[in-house]
Formats: sequence, structure tokens, C-alpha cells
Amino acid sequence: MDLGGVFTIHNMDEAVAIRAYLDEQSPETAAVVGGGYVGIEMAEALSDRGLTVHLYEMLPSVLQPFGETVGDTVAEHLREQGVHLHLETAVSGFAGDGAVERVHFGDDEAPADIAVVGVGVEPNVDLAADAGVELGPTGAIATDEYGRTNYETVFAAGDAAEARHVVTGEPTHVPLALTANRAGRAIGQTVAGSPTTVGPTAGTAIVKAFEFGAARTGVVDEERAREAGFDPVSVTISAPSRAHYYPGAAELTVTLVADAESGRLLGGSLVGPEGVKRVDTVAMALHSAQTVSELQEADLAYAPPFSPVWDPVLTAAKVLSGKLD
Repeated sequence: MDLGGVFTIHNMDEAVAIRAYLDEQSPETAAVVGGGYVGIEMAEALSDRGLTVHLYEMLPSVLQPFGETVGDTVAEHLREQGVHLHLETAVSGFAGDGAVERVHFGDDEAPADIAVVGVGVEPNVDLAADAGVELGPTGAIATDEYGRTNYETVFAAGDAAEARHVVTGEPTHVPLALTANRAGRAIGQTVAGSPTTVGPTAGTAIVKAFEFGAARTGVVDEERAREAGFDPVSVTISAPSRAHYYPGAAELTVTLVADAESGRLLGGSLVGPEGVKRVDTVAMALHSAQTVSELQEADLAYAPPFSPVWDPVLTAAKVLSGKLD
């Protein structure tokens, strides 16, 4: 990790340093380690700069929190875009004379003139822990509904703090921008004398992968749903993003997950060339604790340039409702 040309992405200065390295060293082959947000976005950015990109992911799929359908679809699209994808491949290190020249994985190695490592994050809680602030089960700072820690006058918000999951009700660690901004604003209001809850999180996320988009919200993984006490049932459907006869329509794949006993919606994911921002509809249903039947009855906008009569989210809800029945 100390070799020249090996980068992580923690702040804008590191992005500037990568750009400078590309301009000054003119690398031809890039190794991107990690198939999450950073890895996918860096694979696209480096490909756009004309580099041959190899993406290494130790899990069987990219974008693992988005579910198998999204991961498989994005992986296929990455390959179509020329990215060399190495799944179930754990990178053990880099080698070179002062600067990176090779990436090591298992008993093998491959050339790399630049490497970007994005293998997940952990909450930066050393300062809090040293001060006696309690940490929660996720390893992030434990807070109440107002963002207050175990110290009456100490609050925590953002990537170092836990939040309550809107579906499970349990503490979760979601290092995403809206969760941080909303909690910080709420804490500011509380400190200023107007108590304001920080609000729950659904873990709603969206990412661009070349010409595709991928989005997810709530509990998509069925094993996690079972651990939370639900009996998950899911469906995956594909539908056009616009009326089929209108120019620009593209196939959008929607997965919805619900609890078999109560019919409550638990989560969902979307992937396709356009229309994945519809995840917000699913997120609002989660925040309202809606059942699949209630989501199915939502009056969503229709016009051929924007959606079929039956929006893909409604179609998925209709199919899942039938499966629950």
C-alpha cells in the first residue's frame, strides 16, 4: 500500500492525486480492488481515461448489498464495457520497484501501473472511544433518537454514528450522505433548543455503472430478513422504463422483498439503463411501513415518455402480492 501509484479514495485530495498520477505517469493498466460504490465508479472513470481496467472482488458478485440480480446484471454490463472482472478473487498485495507494477492474488499476479483500493469502510471512532463514548453493536457510536450519546452533552452524527433501521428497528451503520446531513441538521436544532429526531434510515443507495444504474433500499438480502425475524418472499420482474412504443424505452429489472405473514414490504432493488430513481417510491413505502398490497394501490404518474401505464414498481408489487396470496 506504500508503493507509488496505489491509492485509496477518502477525500478529494486523493482524487486530485490520482488525476495527477494519470497525467504524469501515463499508466496503461489499472487494478481496482473492491466491487462496491468506489470500485464501480473508479472502473468507469479509469476506463474513460483509456486505461485497461481489471476489477478484483473477493465476493461472488459486485455490489453485494444490492442483491444477486443487480450484481449479476452490473457484472455483465462491466464486461460489455471492457472491464476485466475477477470475482471471488482476494487481492493480497502489490509489488514494484518504488511504484506499483504488479497486483498479487492467491498464487498468481497480474500487471498494474496504478491501483485504487476501495474495500469498504469502518467507522472512525477512536476519538469517541478514548473519551468514554459508548459504541453500539455495529462498532459505530451508539446514539438515541436525537443523536445523543451516553454523555448528555455529546452528540454524534454521520459516518461514525449508528442510526435506526426503518425496517428492522435495530441499530445500523449506514455511511451515506443523506443520513449524515439529516442527522447533523437535526442535532443542530436540538442543541439550539428545538428537540428534533434524527430519523430512521432505509439504507437507500444508488450508483452509476457506465450506461447502467443500480439502486437499493431496505432489506434486500433474504438471510438478513430472516435474522430480523421476518419470513421473506421475493419476486423479480423486468418491464420497460417507458411505454414500449415510445423512443428510448429500456428494460428495467425490479426486485421486491416482503414478509410472508404480514405482507409488509421489506426492501427492493432496481437495475437498468434508466429509471432506477424509482427506488424512492419503494423507500417511501418502507418509511410508511406499507404492505405490498398498499404499494400496489399507489397512484403513480403515467405518460409514455416517463412510464408505462403500470409503472415497473407497481408491476413488481402486483406480482409479489399475487405470490403472497
